Amino acid sequence: MTSIEALYGVFHTGQVRVALPLDELREVIMRPPAFSPLPVTAPGLLGAVNLRHMVIPVLNLCRLAGYEDTSDETGRVIVIVSLGDQMFGLLAEEIEGVTRIPGEALLETTVAGGRPALFSHTFERPEDGEVVSLLDAQAISQLPGVPVVRDTGRRTMDTGLGEINTDSSRRTVLLLRCGPIGLCIDVGHVHSVIPQLTVHPSPLDGSTCRGVVHLHDKAVPAVDPLMLLGLGSVPDDGNLRGLVIALPRGLVVLTVSDIADIASVPVGDVLPLPPLGMRKDGFLTGVLRIESGDQHLVLDGSALRADAELDALGGLGVSLPGKEPVATAPSMAVKATDAADVKAGPDGRRVVPSVRKFLTYSVGMEAATPLGQITEIVPYPQHAIALDGGGPLLAIFTHRRLSVPLLSLPALLGMPVAPDPVTSRVLLVDAPGGELIGFVVPALHAIEDSVWEESTPGDHADPGALLQRGPLVKIGTEAQGRLLPSVDLSELVAAELVA
Repeated sequence: MTSIEALYGVFHTGQVRVALPLDELREVIMRPPAFSPLPVTAPGLLGAVNLRHMVIPVLNLCRLAGYEDTSDETGRVIVIVSLGDQMFGLLAEEIEGVTRIPGEALLETTVAGGRPALFSHTFERPEDGEVVSLLDAQAISQLPGVPVVRDTGRRTMDTGLGEINTDSSRRTVLLLRCGPIGLCIDVGHVHSVIPQLTVHPSPLDGSTCRGVVHLHDKAVPAVDPLMLLGLGSVPDDGNLRGLVIALPRGLVVLTVSDIADIASVPVGDVLPLPPLGMRKDGFLTGVLRIESGDQHLVLDGSALRADAELDALGGLGVSLPGKEPVATAPSMAVKATDAADVKAGPDGRRVVPSVRKFLTYSVGMEAATPLGQITEIVPYPQHAIALDGGGPLLAIFTHRRLSVPLLSLPALLGMPVAPDPVTSRVLLVDAPGGELIGFVVPALHAIEDSVWEESTPGDHADPGALLQRGPLVKIGTEAQGRLLPSVDLSELVAAELVA
């Protein structure tokens, strides 16, 4: 087995965690309200979706594997598999990101008996030790009765997996401001964001380390990113923000002046660094110019996380007096749990431990949405066409050659708050058919990790009831976290499209 590393996109459906090589994962789209029927029957065939005038058959992987599950109800996205000139879709609950696996870590697997093998190898995901099965797309496409469609040509696509795409498409970055200098970093390398930073003196203080930040019951080193890059220092005006990066041995906090927005940008918009005058230490990969005209230096998150000195600094974080250390290696998705981990709550609710990233924001009260549901965050567009219909629809604007409706999220949720276009932000969410829906929120708070999430049975299609009777999520830590309403923007998109 070769030692060459390869990249795999990981997702789960039911209790099955699977992966595909990135060159076979064409894109990820939201599940439509209903599948179109096809004049053929096959185990696991759900129907078809219309993807930019291409009819894509969609399969339930759990049913193909031969056991019943509830993924028909819980599957939220469709993974489009491209194998040569053939395509089909797989229903999935959530995309968990990209992992890099060396060839020797793949364990070849065979299945005895008459049932066809849907996977060829297994591997242990290094981030959390989870067992992942590597799907055999060729074997799935050749199952009796399973329809596939011929691919009419590669297009520019967004896989929804963060910084790495199979096509030369887009990357999602977090825009930062460090005094007069703009920086940005792929969101996949962000552990969390601290909206208001308090830096405490520490024996670690030096040219790069500014002190420590109290985070997750630990004293975490705070690093000046401009000092790290040899570009001066971030001015401390008493209103610093923190960008938390997870390293193999611990956390470090990059001190920044402001955390502006999340932007989805074409990969080609990142230009190479000039040949003269820039340090070649590997922490910068290029220059990005966004639509507003602002320029940002692009941080290489992988290089930061692989740096031995930063990793050693992260390992120096110590528990605060009287506090037990808290695990700091988060997963991008809800972790698999045993039945004993699921706790029963009032009214049939369940509480499930989870560690994934949420965006917190204001809708008249604080609420949270899984970060993975949000494609992009932009300021309220200056040249939007205002609509005065008295409902949630505020305006229409054009973005990425699409007409995007702007919906007031407070109005949808029954809150009497009118977003101010000057200070509000727009959360862009993918809709079926490659469209976008914009949800306007009065203010953003932070990117934070969850501790557990609550699920509630039954129909919660009424958005006005979400803040009062919808599921809750605990944000922060078990000891010091806070309970927030969990707002599923993907479900709101589906509800608006069928309304």
